[in-house]
Amino acid sequence: MSLYDVKDLLEKYKSGTCTPEELQALESWYESWRHPDAEEVVWKQDEELAQELLADFSDYRRRKEALFRTGSSRQTWWRAAAVVVPILGIGALLWLSRPGVSEQAKPVLAVSPDNSDGRRFILLPDSSTVVLQKGSSLIYPETFKGDKREVTLTGEAYFDIYQQQDKPFVIHSGKVITTVLGTAFNIKAYPDQPSVTVTVRRGKVKIEEERSRKLLGILLPDQQIVYNNNEVAETRAVKAAETVAWVKQGLDFISVPFEEIARQVSDRYQVKISFANPALKNCRIRATFEGTESLEKVLMILCTVRDATYTINGDEVMISGDGCADEH
Repeated sequence: MSLYDVKDLLEKYKSGTCTPEELQALESWYESWRHPDAEEVVWKQDEELAQELLADFSDYRRRKEALFRTGSSRQTWWRAAAVVVPILGIGALLWLSRPGVSEQAKPVLAVSPDNSDGRRFILLPDSSTVVLQKGSSLIYPETFKGDKREVTLTGEAYFDIYQQQDKPFVIHSGKVITTVLGTAFNIKAYPDQPSVTVTVRRGKVKIEEERSRKLLGILLPDQQIVYNNNEVAETRAVKAAETVAWVKQGLDFISVPFEEIARQVSDRYQVKISFANPALKNCRIRATFEGTESLEKVLMILCTVRDATYTINGDEVMISGDGCADEH
């Protein structure tokens, strides 16, 4: 639901013509604004419309609180939504306030801080992977339900999407919607920058305008689209490997399975990593790398964390240890 949709619902609410479903959607939005500092939020995207909505929400809140006095039993993650909006921009609130989100899947917020020297690695519920650039954030559900896999990005991220033909992967980023089945690509959508850029490394993606769903383009490998604030889309040929070079820098793994970290290490150092004990694959690890470490140093750190050992034979690595139970 876009800002314009919310504006329309508020107008219908004031005129008394909202359907029950529309009232539920509006209620979700209202709940996300139940933080004392909500009216001080400065939205970084479509600021003029955001200011109108702030005034309308104030009126809506006064009407609601005149009818219902709510206690402290509200879901705490909705309160958190209002807290994170100043940091993440309207994209976060757009996702959190989708009708039915609270009933279907609890949202997860992943942030890579501005002062981080590394990049944050995220393993999504469908086994897709995301590398967040520093200062960026991603909101996604604990489980993907329904006929789509939807996430919201603020900032820049590299996506490697697990293929599911019957369940497309959809990324909301500023004024652009990116839809894929299985591919690898980069999206740059910072709130303070005048354009959204999508670059495809592998596969094929469809790019649409968020509000109108107008098709902006279909990209193939080594193609890039730039969509600016003037609603002009430019498609061009690029070297995608250069655009996503930042992914090869530091990484911040936060409670990521050993097996997934091993895949990342294998790709970076061009080696094959195997586990003598399959139970090791489930062990979750937290580790940060600058991207300049040798293979041996990376393996030493990872194995030390889990009391494991490693051997290197040419371009093959074997990791041994007692392993651990399936962790969550």
